[in-house]
Amino acid sequence: MVPKPDLKLQGLAEVNGQPLLCAECGSGYSLEIFKRGFREVWPAFVTCLSCGKGDDHPVITNGLVDAALAARTGRRKAEDRDTFAAEWRGVTLTGELQPGFVLDDAVVVVKVLKEQVTKDAKAWGRSKKQAATAHVKEKTDAVTAAAKGKAKDVTDAAKDRAGEAVSTAKAAAISTAWTLQTGGAGPTTTVKPKRRRCTVKGCRGGKVTISTRLHAATGKTSEVKIPCGVCHRSST
Repeated sequence: MVPKPDLKLQGLAEVNGQPLLCAECGSGYSLEIFKRGFREVWPAFVTCLSCGKGDDHPVITNGLVDAALAARTGRRKAEDRDTFAAEWRGVTLTGELQPGFVLDDAVVVVKVLKEQVTKDAKAWGRSKKQAATAHVKEKTDAVTAAAKGKAKDVTDAAKDRAGEAVSTAKAAAISTAWTLQTGGAGPTTTVKPKRRRCTVKGCRGGKVTISTRLHAATGKTSEVKIPCGVCHRSST
């Protein structure tokens, strides 16, 4: 079983105004002091956690260790330091002990954790709010773009109709102005009269087909087309 040190120093302690150092490595930090024996005048044992060495101290005694324990200030709040300034038979020892746990330490830890949790929660809330805002903006932009596109289509269609109406109105105005200036003069459409049907039997296109031998070169009966005596003359 490892014995518990009587003085577990923190930082640099002083003996008679001189730094308390390890006899092996010369380090003045992480030193622990143990009482040895039951007599006050017996030397205390000093160990170094840096090098792991230890030995009886020539000046520090069990009585001086008891005086340091009696003079320690202790801690009641988290910000307090456990210091001591002791004297025994003309030898002084000053320093600071490693802090022991007090209830206020737990209060400070809880407070720090609460602040950190609150900070993290706020950061998380801001990120969620930013994401929601970005999502709403994206949807709004999409709806706005669609509305603008629809409005543009309607505007273009209205412009086309307006252009057609203007063109029609211009044409009507020009026609009216021309009528007023010229009295309606202008090119007229000539109606071609319908050709009358010939009343001669067998007339087709101003020709009459007859069967005769007089007009045939061979002297045989054949069909010969001759000009119609009625419609041919009238057409010429």
